[in-house]
Amino acid sequence: MSICLCNLSADVALELAAQQKLELVPASPDISSFAADAEVAKEALGEFAKQLPHPIELLVDKRGKRRHAPGAAYHVWSGPLPKNSVFQLYQGVYVSSPEFTLLQQASQLHQANLCQMLGRYLGTWTPNKNEPLGQDVRAPLTSFESVKEFLEGVGRAWGKNNLKLALAYTCEGAASAPETSLQLALSLPPELHGLGILQPTMNYENELSPAAQKIYPHDTIRIDLCWRHKKFGLEHQGKEHGKQLGKDYARWFAARMMGYELWFVAQEQLESAKQLMYIARELVKRIDADVDTEAWPTESEFQDLLDILAGKTHPKPVSFKELRKRRAAARE
Repeated sequence: MSICLCNLSADVALELAAQQKLELVPASPDISSFAADAEVAKEALGEFAKQLPHPIELLVDKRGKRRHAPGAAYHVWSGPLPKNSVFQLYQGVYVSSPEFTLLQQASQLHQANLCQMLGRYLGTWTPNKNEPLGQDVRAPLTSFESVKEFLEGVGRAWGKNNLKLALAYTCEGAASAPETSLQLALSLPPELHGLGILQPTMNYENELSPAAQKIYPHDTIRIDLCWRHKKFGLEHQGKEHGKQLGKDYARWFAARMMGYELWFVAQEQLESAKQLMYIARELVKRIDADVDTEAWPTESEFQDLLDILAGKTHPKPVSFKELRKRRAAARE
């Protein structure tokens, strides 16, 4: 009997498979039932199992298959599996597809954290974003179109509406988790304690002129968050950027030569509601955004969101409707 990884185990397995460039084969439509045996799972996965979170999470089709066993947790999906919901990882070992894994987590995560997860799946990761894209970049795990198509074929399911909302709030193309966190802090609606600012293009790539290439010797330059209509961008500055100030300044001058204005947002500012709200107020002016700043969350509410995005707090999932009700009641 085969086993199928799901939830967080599937999430980690999908990332590892993508980084190792393992080919995932779509499962046969005949596959509908999986075993609930932790030892079988560990034996089948071999060394791969050591990289998965504890306990290993397995998908089963009947509640009767759930059992108390050390090292394993079981999740039930009764009825036919959605189309394109399972891939084969190894012989006898399957994994939930990226879209199915997102749906599984959609009822387990706070909306902001679900958006972060979706942003990671829609993004690309590179060891050094200041270098040209190379073969070591992890390709996106899915696309907007794939998630939408998957949800259309699911029917009723826990978390489906949450995942639909995440599609509306999350941008594709991020190259790091902090970039997605910055985008969400600025773009999530006030009901979710975000600032509701027009979504940017993530990692917008712009060709450099011969003159600009003299100071930054690359064909193109990428801007973390770019509002192209105003040629304005934000760049996230992690702690590692202190070691590459020369390259950062070169990129800044090259962008200026191409008519783009760039502001830098340090990690400390991304975690400070007071500082980031100040930056956001100036950003609204620069991009001529139609934003009602009076409807913004309070500084305390915005700090709550930043703490969630930074992983400092781990709130339970709350429906968007419930959040809207809470905020309206607090303002009465």
